[in-house]
Amino acid sequence: MAENERVKEFLHEGLKELGIEPDDSAISRFMIYIRELKKWNRAYNLTAIKEDRDIVIKHFLDSLLYLTAIPEGRWNICDIGSGAGFPGVPIAIVRPELNVVLNEPSRKKAAFLRHIRRLLSLNNVEVLECRVEDIRDRLFDIAVTRALFSIRDLTKKAGHIISRDGFFVLSKGPACAVGTADRPAGDEFKNIPDTIKCEVVATVMLGGLLQRKIIKCKKFDTEAGKNK
Repeated sequence: MAENERVKEFLHEGLKELGIEPDDSAISRFMIYIRELKKWNRAYNLTAIKEDRDIVIKHFLDSLLYLTAIPEGRWNICDIGSGAGFPGVPIAIVRPELNVVLNEPSRKKAAFLRHIRRLLSLNNVEVLECRVEDIRDRLFDIAVTRALFSIRDLTKKAGHIISRDGFFVLSKGPACAVGTADRPAGDEFKNIPDTIKCEVVATVMLGGLLQRKIIKCKKFDTEAGKNK
């Protein structure tokens, strides 16, 4: 079996494990994404990950783990510090009903994102080239990020873009001390405001090759007892 076919099969099995139906259109888009990521990486240094199988695991499937915290529906999502498009582009590929804004301040990375949007015909994707702090007059149901923000820093920098009932989704590694789903604890939860309520979902797939802790954070009005 050719290497390209092995990568397709591996991606196919990974999507199935996530409960995502791996249709031919999605698989084709992901394979084109790999090709363009490697091509642009030579000049733009988009990622340190260069092997196709590793790109599937550490970029594509890792990005799709965020969907464990995103319910069905037509949500408006902002990917903060999208970089080479993670997690926003993989999410947009498998969930075309979602409207995904890729927020990226780097001119070169934003150029790559616009290229990918056009090449993959992702009509549900928009590229916003600016710092998240500079976004004004835009509200999102959900904000996701792979950037190395703490919960406190993320909610401080980007709290203004989240709608009244919206929430953030972060992903942390298996070594991150975050407690359990109903009793979050550890360094990630130190010094965060009482108005932030967090839930944690530990995920393991590919026989342990991919292990993450998905953290959902929502603003909460402790006095009124209502989400805001």
